Amino acid sequence: MNGLSALLVFVSSLTSVYQCLDLCGNDNNTNVSFYRTSKIQNCGCETSSCISKCCKAGFFLASNRTCRYRPGSDKSFLLPVYTKKWYFSRILNNDHGFRVGILNCPYFKFDNENINDSFFVQEDGSLWVPSQGLFYEISEYCIDEFDDVSAFACFQQEKASRIIQRKIYQLGMIISMPFLLVTFVVYALLPDRNLHQKALMFYVLTLLIAYILLVTINLSSSFKQPWCSVIAYATIFSFMSSFFWMNVICFDIWYTFSGGRGFVGSKRSTERRRLIYYSIYALGGPLLILGLIGLMQTVLPDDSYHNPNIGVTKCFLGDGWANLWYFYLEAGILVLVNVIFFTFTALKIRKVKKETSMLKHNDSKRHSYEKDKQKFNLYVKLLFAMGINWSMEVISWAVNWRTDSNVQYIWYATDFFNAVYGVFIFFIFVFKKKIWTLLQKRYYNFIGKPHLAHTVTSNQTRTSHYSSTNYSTADTQLTGTNGRPPPEEMGLRTLP
Repeated sequence: MNGLSALLVFVSSLTSVYQCLDLCGNDNNTNVSFYRTSKIQNCGCETSSCISKCCKAGFFLASNRTCRYRPGSDKSFLLPVYTKKWYFSRILNNDHGFRVGILNCPYFKFDNENINDSFFVQEDGSLWVPSQGLFYEISEYCIDEFDDVSAFACFQQEKASRIIQRKIYQLGMIISMPFLLVTFVVYALLPDRNLHQKALMFYVLTLLIAYILLVTINLSSSFKQPWCSVIAYATIFSFMSSFFWMNVICFDIWYTFSGGRGFVGSKRSTERRRLIYYSIYALGGPLLILGLIGLMQTVLPDDSYHNPNIGVTKCFLGDGWANLWYFYLEAGILVLVNVIFFTFTALKIRKVKKETSMLKHNDSKRHSYEKDKQKFNLYVKLLFAMGINWSMEVISWAVNWRTDSNVQYIWYATDFFNAVYGVFIFFIFVFKKKIWTLLQKRYYNFIGKPHLAHTVTSNQTRTSHYSSTNYSTADTQLTGTNGRPPPEEMGLRTLP
């Protein structure tokens, strides 16, 4: 019993010492090697302008919410302070300006070796973490003398939601990569690729490269300048090029259905020239955007909200207005144009289908069902092919930027859907019988057995005889003066 009493007296004396401990100043006048206290003390500042520090000078935050003394730590603690997120303002020493106290919450430590964990202490006392796009208030973080300057922050559900959202998006891109790669390889192996298929190949390739680069940026912390800026520009170029190639696909499908005739010559030479023009557009557009970004990075002041800030806090564009002006605005415009092309194309298909159905009003119910099924599949293919899903990406970013994190959860599904877009591309354009038949034909020709390739082609022709006859009557009635089907019917047949 006496031993228990002595222990209680000892603990009480330690608590008294800790509560009386002066958390301001550099001296260790109590000669303690560690302390643990819930006390919070302002040192030469008002709460509204203080910067949160975990332990008093000469101590560092260790495990179990304990501040431990670090011998030889008599040097002043120098902390850089910033304004407007990442623009240097001044150096703060450990004599004044801090609110000292251990966090009263479950917390985690930012990794000083990871560029994605970089942080910036603000003049208003908050902590800016660019990779999360979040500000931590004075009661939600503290900095300390550990591994140079370290930061600790509270786990918070509403702040964690943005981190979860980013992880979901990253996982979706990783899932998409092999499907995009297989789609590209399959179309590269197809014999006699048409213009639509070549454009689809370039779109898939640039999107794959963009996903690889963005995931690499998120997972790696080893990029230093100038490589950080190089990979940022490469990522922006890849994404923009994929947007432009999708715009090319949308325009070319609309152009085909509308009966465009801008080129003279054989079909092969005409498609070759169109592909050259499309390539200049799909590669030149992103290069112009990169030139604009580089110019704005040079001429705008460093503290401007509209400066791209490439490679400043992360290996990509800065947050906020920079993302709007140099990424989402261009993506949004292209998506809007794609929607317009999709609408015009869908209306043209509807018109052609209506004319076709009038000529086939005596067909059986099975014929009608098969026609409706083909029409539905074609609409779905066009919907995905024209990248309408990217509109949700733009809306999601805008909402996340301009609202608090309480609404983040509703975007988890849409963000994941956008990130796994490569899976949908694979099942729409690769996972179908026609493509596998063409691959078989290519394989048999490659191994020197053209007779087997001819057999595969013949079997496919017989199998698809019923569906092809659905258009036979319409083809007879809608044939032009040169014996060829009108442009809109040709468009239906040239889709990938």
